[in-house]
Amino acid sequence: MTALRRVALALALLFGKAEAAPVCSAEDAVNARAAAMDARDWEALYEVFHRLGHCTAVSASEAFSQSIGHLLAALWSELYELEYFAEANRGFRAFVVEHIDVTISATDLRRIVDHVETCAGYARPICREIAGRSRYALRLRSSGVMEAK
Repeated sequence: MTALRRVALALALLFGKAEAAPVCSAEDAVNARAAAMDARDWEALYEVFHRLGHCTAVSASEAFSQSIGHLLAALWSELYELEYFAEANRGFRAFVVEHIDVTISATDLRRIVDHVETCAGYARPICREIAGRSRYALRLRSSGVMEAK
């Protein structure tokens, strides 16, 4: 082994992560879909994110989007809970924002956009992200990218 390779290996061991990204099995995808659909609050969704958030199968991803859309539209008064988890874990924050998409019903997206107007001061940064993604999803829906639900 050359000296350069030894240095590269030492640096990789010191600074790199040796763990591989989790694989989403077919069973995981089914479980992720079911768990996402059962999540009735941000704490439950946060727990599902930790266990199965790595599943990007279409059915699981759509279920995550549906749950996130529902929570934002129906439980806006609990935004503080989302903000708490989003600040504690930037990965969760990105996960939530990423799943605000065209698979959420137009009704829920419009409700979310309306809710953002009443955003509490402490949550303005995440509200801007939520508003931007919701408006973008509505524009995509109106352009015919996806038929209205």
